[in-house]
Order: sequence, then C-alpha cells, then structure tokens
Amino acid sequence: MTAVLDLALETATPAQDTRVSGDERRCLVSGEMKSKSQLIRFVIGPDQTVFPDLAEKLPGHGLWVTASHEAVAAAAKKNLFAKAAKEPAKPAPDLADQTAQLLRARCLSLLGLAKSAGNAVLGEAQTEAASRANKLALLLRANDAARALDNRYAVPECAFFSRDEMGAALGYEQIVYVGLMPHGLTTKVKREIARLNMMQETGKNE
Repeated sequence: MTAVLDLALETATPAQDTRVSGDERRCLVSGEMKSKSQLIRFVIGPDQTVFPDLAEKLPGHGLWVTASHEAVAAAAKKNLFAKAAKEPAKPAPDLADQTAQLLRARCLSLLGLAKSAGNAVLGEAQTEAASRANKLALLLRANDAARALDNRYAVPECAFFSRDEMGAALGYEQIVYVGLMPHGLTTKVKREIARLNMMQETGKNE
C-alpha cells in the first residue's frame, strides 16, 4: 500500500524568498521551500486560535508547515505562528493531533464525494474486476481486510481506514474494498492520503 503514500514526499530545495509564485511555500519550521502538497496551511482566527486550513481557501495570511506531526508539534510548542505572522497566536498544544484527525475526516469526506460523482467502485468482486481491467487510479481496502486485491497494474493503494469509516463515508454500514477511477476528486483523495500518511508516520516516532 505504498505508491500513493509517496506523492507528497518530493525533496524540497531551500530558497531565500519567504513566498514564491506557483505551487511552493516556505515551511515556517524548517525554512525550506516545498510544494504545497507537502505542506499544511494554517491561519490565525479573530480569537487568535490557530487552525489548519486543509482546503487552502480560508481568508487571512497563510502560515505553512511541513505535513508532519513533528513539524506541526514544533510550530505549536515554539509558537512559530505568532513569530511568522507578527501577531498574537494561540496554537493548541495538541494541534498536530487535531490536524491529523481533520485530515482523516477530509479524506473520508472526499471519498464520499467521489461516490456521489459516480467515480467509485464498491465491493470486493467489482473493485477487483475494475482493477484487472486497468480502470482504477486508486485502491482502498479496510485496515482489517482479509486480503489485498489483484493489483497487476500497480495502482496506488491505501489501507488506512476501517470498514466502518469507509462505510459511513459511502452511505453503508461497512465497506471493505473501494476503487476510484481517474478523476479530479481521485487526485485530491490521493494528495490528502499522502499528507495524512506523513502526519501519522512521524507521530508514531515521537
């Protein structure tokens, strides 16, 4: 289940500007310029609360941190948000955990949207058939699935979520296997799964 998990792990090249046009932003913890797919945008609310803007659409000055539990925890502990924004900020001590939880919820929400768009294949037999026919861009299976499906075309896979989580996201009691066909929503799901993987993996090591 690894291919999709590497999408946000490209090596960033340090630069001098704090912000450049296009897809790159500077991590306020490491000082490195990275693609936005490797970062999480935070904003400071009117009450000085710091919260993640995962959709990157909220108004206000964006404060970008590498999508890792360690980096977000360091930014909160040292209150680098206040230093970068040059205004008061009150990050929660568990901001990294909150961010990971919100990323998890966002992945599942996008999965539901993909189903509504007619872009999801559900069920073991149907998903495996679509995989064998090379119709899928992403394979998801429950973290307690009995087996991995035939993936002869090396489609990116993910086994992060429980059957209950995927079922709830897709309007069923439980779902074990899901395939997503090529689509803009599939690209978004893959991006968020990659960021979630970074948050979870680094969190295990702390």
